[in-house]
Amino acid sequence: MSSQRLLLADDDAAIVAVVRRYFDGRGWQVEACLRAEEALRQLESGAHFDAFICDLHFTPARLSEGLQIVDRARQLRPSIALLLFTGAVEPGVRAEATRLGANAVITKPAPLASLHEAVLRAMKSV
Repeated sequence: MSSQRLLLADDDAAIVAVVRRYFDGRGWQVEACLRAEEALRQLESGAHFDAFICDLHFTPARLSEGLQIVDRARQLRPSIALLLFTGAVEPGVRAEATRLGANAVITKPAPLASLHEAVLRAMKSV
């Protein structure tokens, strides 16, 4: 059986390193992006991903680019497990992310085991 593939998008390199190491250690192949544009390119590339974990904010202006990426990801990949992973959940973000197609919104910091479990649950629901 081939390993599962995760697309991870977060502008914080330390978070990317920790999440990548955790999922790598569980047999996942992880493609990580530090910029929103990189994540969109990966989604548009046609490469297979089982799950996508996306941050909410990618710029100091805190423009909530993650919501736009969630929307585009769901359009491009209707069957991908899609999670918004953020440290700043403003009022209405959960509802908007869900409306746009996110399977879950996980608030940072979250135990990595909980994040992994949320990804597995999301994979079963799509």
